[in-house]
Amino acid sequence: MAREVKRNFGSLLETTTEAFESSQLTEEESVLSGPKMINNRQSVYRVPVSMIRPDRFQARLLLPLPLRSGFYSGERTWRETVQDWFGLAKNDRLNRRMLDELIILGDSLHDTGQIKPVTGQIVNEDGHDVFKMLTGERRFWATAIKAVLSESPDEPYVLALIDNQPSLEKQIAENMAYKALTPVGKARAAARLVLEANQIEPAAGEKEVDYFRRVSDLRLNDEVKDVLQKNLQMERTYFGRLMNFFELPEASLELADRSEMPERVLREIMRYDTKLWPAAVEYFAEFDNRSYLDVQAFLERESGKTQTRTPRIPADPLTKSARSLKKVLLGMDELPQEDKSGSLADALIGDSDKKEAQEMADKITALAQAVQMRVKALR
Repeated sequence: MAREVKRNFGSLLETTTEAFESSQLTEEESVLSGPKMINNRQSVYRVPVSMIRPDRFQARLLLPLPLRSGFYSGERTWRETVQDWFGLAKNDRLNRRMLDELIILGDSLHDTGQIKPVTGQIVNEDGHDVFKMLTGERRFWATAIKAVLSESPDEPYVLALIDNQPSLEKQIAENMAYKALTPVGKARAAARLVLEANQIEPAAGEKEVDYFRRVSDLRLNDEVKDVLQKNLQMERTYFGRLMNFFELPEASLELADRSEMPERVLREIMRYDTKLWPAAVEYFAEFDNRSYLDVQAFLERESGKTQTRTPRIPADPLTKSARSLKKVLLGMDELPQEDKSGSLADALIGDSDKKEAQEMADKITALAQAVQMRVKALR
């Protein structure tokens, strides 16, 4: 049985090593090598996973909802939490998929070494030193899962960079660099930015969704709008639409996130009666490749609105073109760019030569004049 070691900042310093070069050392070798700094500009340590606490309120939530409270309150250790996670995955394909990804990452970290450190700060909480992680949660859980699967009694470590200037902006940038945020992830990131800009921190023991929902009490000033634009290329109108997602029940919100539900599907679900929302989210998440139309048909059936429709006569080419153009123009408000007209113009002429671009410009001008004449005739 492994000897129990009291975890504090002093023991952390005693297990410091030459991070990158020693990332493939065994547990015993790393401890015996003693504390060694990489250079005088960085502070990279080998941190035992039992000291680490990932940020509970970040945009991308890895740990499943049923396990979060026990882990973050300290009632369940990292090892117990991983074992609980495998138990959940037996009957949950989305959790199985996430665990499979983390197992592959854990194998890679074990075979090739951890090239990129996690980041965070060491703080004292209730008399115990804790490494509050800013970035790198996937590497943390992959390391913990690898230790459980290998049935190693030794404490696993991760390479960690002490960041003396942590910021939410850094965390969001790393999350987005790894993989595009889901619509729910975008909503969390935006809400967190606004809440932090207003100096609103999570209360002790507060649930993630309850913290994010507090954004509904705030107004966006120009400074906060600039923060959203800079970090997420998000304007106020689009921000408001994303915040509506927090009206979903907590479990449905997490399931929509884990199933990577598209924004269009989320909005369609929320057009219907609230009592249908959980079932619609579960229907989408049940299998891969379910589409917006599948969910819409499900909601129509559940709401009793399904009707036999008379077959439509195919529209003529002119009407089809007009409908497509109308859809583009009326959908411009949903573009995240500030200069919507300019961005659309760039995309329109991006692969055209000057002659073709001028031809399109002339036709757009003529069409605009014709539309204006008809608008004046409307009553």
